[in-house]
Amino acid sequence: MIHELKKTDYSKVQKLFDELQWNLITKAVIEGTSPGRIYVDSIENPRTAFMCTVEGYYIAGNACNDEFNRSLNRLIFERLFTGDTVRKDETDLAIGFYPDSWKSKMPTIFQGRVPLTTGRRHYVCTEVIIKDWKKKLPPGFGIRRIDEDILKGRGFEIPEQIDVETNWGSISDFLQKGFGFCTLHGKKAVSWSTTDCVSGNRCEIGIYTHEDHRRQGLATLTTAAIVDYALSYGFSSVGWHCEEYNLPSIKTAEKAGFKLERKYIQYYACANEAFHLEETAQFYFRAKRYKEAIESYEKFFATPKEKLPDWFRKILPQELGVHYFRIALSKAAIGENKEALKYLEKAVDNGWLHIDFLKNCKEFESMHRTLAWNSILTKIGKKLDTRGNVAEPETSPAR
Repeated sequence: MIHELKKTDYSKVQKLFDELQWNLITKAVIEGTSPGRIYVDSIENPRTAFMCTVEGYYIAGNACNDEFNRSLNRLIFERLFTGDTVRKDETDLAIGFYPDSWKSKMPTIFQGRVPLTTGRRHYVCTEVIIKDWKKKLPPGFGIRRIDEDILKGRGFEIPEQIDVETNWGSISDFLQKGFGFCTLHGKKAVSWSTTDCVSGNRCEIGIYTHEDHRRQGLATLTTAAIVDYALSYGFSSVGWHCEEYNLPSIKTAEKAGFKLERKYIQYYACANEAFHLEETAQFYFRAKRYKEAIESYEKFFATPKEKLPDWFRKILPQELGVHYFRIALSKAAIGENKEALKYLEKAVDNGWLHIDFLKNCKEFESMHRTLAWNSILTKIGKKLDTRGNVAEPETSPAR
């Protein structure tokens, strides 16, 4: 069986989550400073617990409770995958865990989807290393603490991504318990960092920069500002989590003085089955398991569009070029050059125009002297002449 704990009983599972406290959100939920839910095997004496938070999902305790694990599978598919989540509009479910014995239980917990793994990093900063961040700002830019005027757009142009209510419940709770800083270009917020959660003298932050203002060092300076504030006002450390393959996030953290505390993995699956196929293809592509990536992409593209969630159906046309490029590279990697060129042409026709990146891909080297290859390069060149420069991918061609 599985039971939902009342918030007044959250302290009962504190010891179960002791080894996951480096995920600060677990402490914040138990303390009641962040939204969350906790499910247990026994209300009176819990030995297994599953926590839902706005920063992900965590499971701890006895992994060998098969009845609980089967009940958790039903909870995931019948409630969480149908939209009854702590974080609004969640598209997938990623689980952190302790101890390692949970790894063997993930197929049961995610039965109905093939669970995938994602590598992640946890960074910690305890020292300000960019003390002159104000002086390093480019002309026309300024950094200020996020206040109610900014959050409510009073005299400022604020993107909808600055959403503190998801993590804090309300703007007033964020202003009372959390904090953040943003970089302004005139009256427009172009980079911002806010606390994801706070517990005692520790906090964790997130960072986002508008795509039109990346590669200018703004993310690093915005991060420096919030770290400077946190460490100057009694916080002993600032935490940061990111995906293992998110090189821009890793570089920003390290430039701002964060030190790698650990690498870890999470198991995850997507709520929508078709979207999970697309995510599976990306998973295999990142792992260079190219045959499996191609198979997953073929299944994904064979899925009727009506089975895709509305939000994904809207953005898919913008991502087709990237998907076709991944298939092309995968085909090239296994020696299917003719098919690789066909998909590469599809990628270009759908807006994938990263010509310098393409020339440096070793997988395509055997095609460099062919007419088809030169024709593709010529087509990209003509499109670039029409559209202007296209920024090279910030990471490998996987998101």
